[in-house]
Amino acid sequence: MILALVTFFSSFLLSNRTDSLQAFHLNGFAQGTSYHITYYANYNQVDKIEIDRLLNQIDSSMSLYKPYSRINLFNHQIRGITLDQHLYSVVKKAIEISVITNKAFDITCKPLINLWNHQSTRNLTPTDQQIKNILNTIGSEHLIIKKDSLLKDNPLVQIDCDGIAQGYSVDQISQLFKQKKIQDFIVELGGEVYASGHPPGKAAWNIAIQSQPSESLANDSTTIKLSNFAITTSGRMSKVKKIGSKYYSHILNPNTGKPLQSKIISVTVLARDAMTADALDNALMVLGIDRSLKWLQQYPEIGVLIQYLDDHGVVQKRTNEFFRKFLSN
Repeated sequence: MILALVTFFSSFLLSNRTDSLQAFHLNGFAQGTSYHITYYANYNQVDKIEIDRLLNQIDSSMSLYKPYSRINLFNHQIRGITLDQHLYSVVKKAIEISVITNKAFDITCKPLINLWNHQSTRNLTPTDQQIKNILNTIGSEHLIIKKDSLLKDNPLVQIDCDGIAQGYSVDQISQLFKQKKIQDFIVELGGEVYASGHPPGKAAWNIAIQSQPSESLANDSTTIKLSNFAITTSGRMSKVKKIGSKYYSHILNPNTGKPLQSKIISVTVLARDAMTADALDNALMVLGIDRSLKWLQQYPEIGVLIQYLDDHGVVQKRTNEFFRKFLSN
């Protein structure tokens, strides 16, 4: 998943503090990206070892790069597997998002991703017949959660949780802090963010959002104030693949089996949890601007910022009413 350049900033050096809270910072690498955490407490309550251990457990469940992971085991099984708690939570949420977005987001797209990747290495695109054959195995209706098991109705069904797993990871790290009664913290993993409480002396955390880390957009960032909410971003323009003479988005439409063709640069989603936001930023990319804004009318506590190119190649922005409540004045 391509992430926007999302940076958080606050007054880390507060010389006129009137309380005993201290700022603690944790940084590291996981899931092919980096993470940055800041929290305020009276003493150091969380260390990097705890964070890395948690992220390693999640990777052992959902990483496609670990041969022994539960997700790889499922993909190679004919019928199904016993779930661990991590994969259970993510698959359950993914099915929910797939249903309510009419399959605009779907974790069963792995065979399609494999097909496009394989053909692109030969500088080819899949034929319509190849796509049609694989679409018969795409859709959350092919997945069955039965007690502690994940089953599939076709041996060719495979899943890829990359479009939702980092949001889940952010939520799990956030839960760790809440279990330790730490209220004021911010977690960022690969651009996915959850902010809890606020820094001392501030009403909320300030978040700066850019659609691309480029000079042309660097001076046109959007700043919001975030507290007890998550924010995630999906973008397509910084990761495209050239096949023949054409460029193709890395994001596939699960309904057509083909890459998106859109002028959308990025979709940023605000939600109560990062897992929901992470899945929805992909789904809304697929739905497009007008359909997304209409769809969101059913969900008054989900915000969206859509950045796109108009007919003159100028960057424009669309937001819904809920997102505008978080904008810094």
